[in-house]
Amino acid sequence: MNFDDLKSIIDTENDQELKLISNFWEIIKNPNSELTHWLSEDEFNQVFSNLLEYQNNDTVFVFESFERTYKGSGLTTRLTERLNLNWAQFNAFQSTTEILYFYMVPKSLSWVLYSNRDFWQFAKGN
Repeated sequence: MNFDDLKSIIDTENDQELKLISNFWEIIKNPNSELTHWLSEDEFNQVFSNLLEYQNNDTVFVFESFERTYKGSGLTTRLTERLNLNWAQFNAFQSTTEILYFYMVPKSLSWVLYSNRDFWQFAKGN
């Protein structure tokens, strides 16, 4: 999976807030946790515990919302991660990543978590 796959469900030109292509998705929006970088363990479990990907410990994909251009080399890159959807791996990701804003999705693109410095949004297709 690559970042361009997200364009089928998200308007990726606006990385200030989650903008979905379809109006039939429910969006939950909350401020970032005061204890961790994005979501606390309780928030994580509330959002993901009913999802099949969580129950199966499936791989999900995390994409930085913008491309970085490195001054020295001129290389353009977008930071990406893969992790299994469980608290331990998500918490390790949020504690160590250099990603500032991100989209996290399963391969099926049936839901998306977006987070920036101030808040996170979760959306699931109906």
